[in-house]
Amino acid sequence: MKKICLFLFLLFINSIILSNEIEKNKVLNVMVDHNYDLNDQQYNDLGTYFCFPFTFNRENETRIAENERELKKIFKKIRKGLPRDHSQKDWKKMNVKILNDKIAIVNAMYSSINDKDENYFTGTAMYLFRKIDNSWKIFSITPFKPYNYF
Repeated sequence: MKKICLFLFLLFINSIILSNEIEKNKVLNVMVDHNYDLNDQQYNDLGTYFCFPFTFNRENETRIAENERELKKIFKKIRKGLPRDHSQKDWKKMNVKILNDKIAIVNAMYSSINDKDENYFTGTAMYLFRKIDNSWKIFSITPFKPYNYF
């Protein structure tokens, strides 16, 4: 009887761990997919990846988007501030923490690549996710200096 209880307990723990890893992978898929769309300047499907209100937090300023139209403006303005030869942003490292069944945090390090396929900038950002209708969506992004990466 003790062996059966131990076996069932271990099976239960294993299913919890597996479930957590599946959720982390879902979050990572959103990170990768939204990055592809932003690299290609595809702003029409942003609602797939983001929920509202959304905040983009810089050191001295917070931009808030209450809807998809305002979100497009934020990302278009960010894109205009990139160098002319900017090609893409590639993920270097992403750490996902599932805080509870509705909130997740991603600490991400990325490189900005120019059209000669050279890295011209390395940055980090904190992404906050909320699970809505069984889908993970970004509700806040906060860039910060790479040496503050944790």
